[in-house]
Amino acid sequence: MKRLIVYDLDGTLVDTLADIAQAASHMLSRLQAPALTPSEIRRFIGDGVHELVARCLRTDEPDRINEGVRIYRTYYQSHLLDESRLYPGAEAILAHFAGRIQAVITNKPGCYSRKILEGLGVAHHFVEIIGGDMGYPRKPDPSSLKNLMSRHGVVADETLLIGDSAGDVDTAQRAGVDTVAITHGFSDEEDIRPACPTAIVSSFRELLTLVERHGW
Repeated sequence: MKRLIVYDLDGTLVDTLADIAQAASHMLSRLQAPALTPSEIRRFIGDGVHELVARCLRTDEPDRINEGVRIYRTYYQSHLLDESRLYPGAEAILAHFAGRIQAVITNKPGCYSRKILEGLGVAHHFVEIIGGDMGYPRKPDPSSLKNLMSRHGVVADETLLIGDSAGDVDTAQRAGVDTVAITHGFSDEEDIRPACPTAIVSSFRELLTLVERHGW
């Protein structure tokens, strides 16, 4: 049985694409950069705001990236709950693991992550919400996961990480824990499968069936 359940946020628990894409589009417009579609922006999500902005602007010029980050953050912090919603079945999974230790580890800034989860009414499920700006190296570095396990007295065999990207799978593997990749998010199955997660599912409903079958 798994005692510690760790979730990624964007593309895993919460469909944040519309709000992220709108903030990125606003930033691109303000900087008079070429527009991108939501599907194009989707491919750039997962490694934090700085990388998202750099990829959208297609630049490595620090001043331009920093200005883009400033514009993006100013807009996003006022619009991060406009369209973002829990994925279907998320609440059922959180209820299934009630009584276990549940946490979120994301490369998204912690203040945004907590605001989203509080706004959607599920923050109380998590003992910790660890953002990408809270002192740990960002995923796929496993430091935040390993530290979380240590602080709660949980070993690798008792831990499950649920994410939607090859980076999440890599994080789990570096910490020696099982991982389930869910494909309703921002990565396609063909991008995740080469990372060799413990399992791949298409929805939280399918995940719940898997969890019950394995006795997790």
